[in-house]
Amino acid sequence: MTGTAESSRSQACAAYLFAHFTGTEDRPTDEQVYFALSRDGVHWADTRGDGDPALVSTVGEHGVRDPFLIRAHDGSRIYLLATDLSIYHRGGWKNGGAKTNGSTDIVVWETTDLAHWSEPRLVDVASGIPGACFTWAPEACWDEERGQYIVYWATGSHEDNVNGDYQNMYYATTEDFVTFSEPVKWIDRDSYCIDATMIHADDGWWYRASGDGQITIERTRNPYATSLAPDARLETGDGVDSWAYVGSLVSIFGDERLSGGYLEGPELFRLNDSDVRVVDGRAMRYGLMCDQYRLGLGYLPFRSASLASADRADWDAAVDVDLGVLKKCHGGILPITEAEYRAAMEAFSR
Repeated sequence: MTGTAESSRSQACAAYLFAHFTGTEDRPTDEQVYFALSRDGVHWADTRGDGDPALVSTVGEHGVRDPFLIRAHDGSRIYLLATDLSIYHRGGWKNGGAKTNGSTDIVVWETTDLAHWSEPRLVDVASGIPGACFTWAPEACWDEERGQYIVYWATGSHEDNVNGDYQNMYYATTEDFVTFSEPVKWIDRDSYCIDATMIHADDGWWYRASGDGQITIERTRNPYATSLAPDARLETGDGVDSWAYVGSLVSIFGDERLSGGYLEGPELFRLNDSDVRVVDGRAMRYGLMCDQYRLGLGYLPFRSASLASADRADWDAAVDVDLGVLKKCHGGILPITEAEYRAAMEAFSR
């Protein structure tokens, strides 16, 4: 999307929908889609309690993780993408084979009003990758210039890997979330890379946060540029046709507990104009959530005045955010209208 389109949309939106899963794998209902709602991006209310998900996958592995929300470029509908994976049904991580013989599909739902959702469908995005072991954590962005969505995800492949760990990021393009192009390797580094999030900001740059041993923040003018160097910090170009390193949460905050050893599942989103906080004279327009997987604590929220900056003054540890009762792991946040908020609340609250 263009910066102008994103800004005008944020002005029309008055609330947020948070799709997530709970990060546990003890019951069939754990690895499903839960919804939370907020009017200000600070105070979140769960629509349902633990064990009572909003959407349940009846396809593939009959479980989903890492749900992500994206509004269609023409505003006609909203898509929800998710990982086709059930650790519960596989019998656990240790013996379940999720990292060796996982699904190469993603699960897709869609809705025109947030109240009524389609049946879930499977889309194979990664079987064209030689030796593909799994497909995890899909997200998407609209590219206004080329008129297509960029869909990106993590796949493990020993055959296709070059640098270090076998888990890398790939992308494909689509116009309808039905037919996809062939996958392209997007990130291949010494460290594993099992998730990434991207946003086209108001300044015209594309920004990406990826979990690759750190929560690494980069920017580019060309979102299709590949990052195939062993270390992200080696990418010192200007970002015109490459990804330029901005910093990491560790380098910004000076805290090793914000490294990839503790955090994963980064999620970038733009705050609605009415919810932008001003901290020491700087307007914090962007939100970043990271999953505290090592400690099992769910999401840790941050705000940023400039995703192009590694200056601590441009970042805020959003300690005022109340994420509600349910633990929220690796999900997606979508700005929504007042009508959509009411529709989702009426349809899913119990």
